Amino acid sequence: MYNRTLKNRMKIFGVLFLFTTCFLFFSCGKDDDDYQPIQLQYAILNDKPNPVTNNQVSLNFPSETKNELIIFGGDGKYAINNSDNTKLSISYADGYLTLTPLAAGNVTVKITDSHNNFYTLTVQIINQLELNMSAKKEAGNIFDLMVFNLNTSYEGRITLLDLTETYDSIVWLCTNTSQRFRVLESQENSGSFTWQWSNCFFLPAVYETCVLGYKDSQIISSDTVYVDIANDKDFLGFKWEDVESKVSTGYENIFSDEYYFVTHENVTNNIPSISLFLSKNYIENEAAFFSKSRKILFDYICSLYFSPTYSSDEDNSILDIYNDLFRNKKEAAVPESIWVTSKSNIVLLEEYDGISGYSNYEIYAEPK
Repeated sequence: MYNRTLKNRMKIFGVLFLFTTCFLFFSCGKDDDDYQPIQLQYAILNDKPNPVTNNQVSLNFPSETKNELIIFGGDGKYAINNSDNTKLSISYADGYLTLTPLAAGNVTVKITDSHNNFYTLTVQIINQLELNMSAKKEAGNIFDLMVFNLNTSYEGRITLLDLTETYDSIVWLCTNTSQRFRVLESQENSGSFTWQWSNCFFLPAVYETCVLGYKDSQIISSDTVYVDIANDKDFLGFKWEDVESKVSTGYENIFSDEYYFVTHENVTNNIPSISLFLSKNYIENEAAFFSKSRKILFDYICSLYFSPTYSSDEDNSILDIYNDLFRNKKEAAVPESIWVTSKSNIVLLEEYDGISGYSNYEIYAEPK
């Protein structure tokens, strides 16, 4: 009787144990099913979800300091694994995952919870090729050729493709003039780029020159170099004792497509002289160019020195003054304005060209 009762109790206990085990198993399985997959969203406040797509984010280095993500799903008890602490710094607090790039490269971040749910994120850290500019020399005289170079923060070999992936365009400008030169111009199937360029500055000043890198119409990188341009020689870029005979020189004005300055050195009867005139970059209306050249030359000398000491517009015999001041004279040339400085005598001359039917203009200078 006792044995039968014990056997019945054991059967009941076994059924209850089996039922309880099944119930617990069913409950645990049901709880696991309730957990949503772990997901990441960008922490952007625009009243709509911003999910990370394809389990991948891209960060720029070194300009982008950090990127904040929000973790969703799982059981909320997260462990973060970083495959490369030298390239990426990770901090986690209050559901926010903060990624800070330290160096270029690819890093894998694995997020797991206590129920073995996991999420694998690939972080691509892109070297942004931050722009650096240098000048071959940072001080010079007017008419000196100033050479500039573009460098990047990346020490390896850079291609045009590398730059166009980072920038839509790169421009160089002088804040004194607000003029621009395109260092990089990227188009859909082509692009142009120069690592080095040069320019002559024609007025004394401390020029603030900048390179600006644009992406999606926004400046994402820039650098500035100051160049100090003086006017401390005898005339333009010359000392009178250094003038040679029959030497002509054109000067680079990177901002002008229409014309450039040309000087002609000469020594006649042991008297050095400099002639300054304009040359055009392309053919345009001849009459308009010669009229423009007169104004440009006149305004330029006035900006360097002052208003003319003598002028044909005034009540004086400028031809007689010209004959008294200048030792070597140009035949058939008519003086219009004369400047007398501490080191030089300078005149604006008009010379009629019977072949073209237009007047040519030039600035002529001799030692005082």
